[in-house]
Amino acid sequence: MNEQNDQNIQINWPVAEGRYQIGNKDSPIAVCTNASIDEINLDLKKVAILGKCVTENIGIEKIIQNIVSNPNIRYLILCGRQSKGHFVSQAIESLKKNGIDSKKRIIGALGNMPYLRNIDESLIDRFREQVEMINIEGETNSQKIGKIIEEIISKGKTEKFKGEEIKIEKIEEIQAKAKEFIADPNGYFLIFIDRERKKIIVEHYQNGQIQKRIAGDNAKEIGDTISQLNLIGNFEETKEHSMYLGRELQKAELALKEGLDFEQDQELKLNILNKKEPKKNPTDEYGWFD
Repeated sequence: MNEQNDQNIQINWPVAEGRYQIGNKDSPIAVCTNASIDEINLDLKKVAILGKCVTENIGIEKIIQNIVSNPNIRYLILCGRQSKGHFVSQAIESLKKNGIDSKKRIIGALGNMPYLRNIDESLIDRFREQVEMINIEGETNSQKIGKIIEEIISKGKTEKFKGEEIKIEKIEEIQAKAKEFIADPNGYFLIFIDRERKKIIVEHYQNGQIQKRIAGDNAKEIGDTISQLNLIGNFEETKEHSMYLGRELQKAELALKEGLDFEQDQELKLNILNKKEPKKNPTDEYGWFD
């Protein structure tokens, strides 16, 4: 690994986006907190990367990419709360021990979706060879995790993984832009909230005359009903109109649940003063923990 490659790590690493914190890129230690997010606080000067992973497929793929693209990392600590039904730590250990089968399924993984279909098998092989696993899943005590990190560091300087430089091909990023509005030939929708009944109301109009009135509790059931009634026209911007309705219905649902003012085509105004106090339970991703 030459000086130019070291500079590339400092500038371009990590290569895969995710919910993580970057520490000392020269550290030999990466930490996966499973479904835990901000309840584990470690000295970032002593770890290369600290982040969560809640799925046994795409999440693990990102871990693999970020580790193999930094040969300094030689240890992966698995800690934090388990994400329900995904068994991430068990899947990573199974990957290290068994690899993948012909369908790119992690052999021996217990989760429902342990398929690594978006990365090359050579990266998986490199990952299995490069890092040693330290599985303390369920541990959320920062001091105890920090002690393990200290023990690794105390062993002395860990050599970088010796192998060819790994280059991760990034998917091209497309700049989003809105299209010019085209009216739906089937008519238009008015969306509002009935506070007294605690319902979302959608009215469908054609030529200025109301045709249908739909009442529902949430965005999904109203969206499904609009689809079943074929109220959206088949025209150049059918998909865009459907997406627009989905956005507005989701806003209406949020406003109904949180007591916010809702006006179609306008941004929701969050009432910070009435914001609910966060739960005192440890933070985790989507409530996915056992």
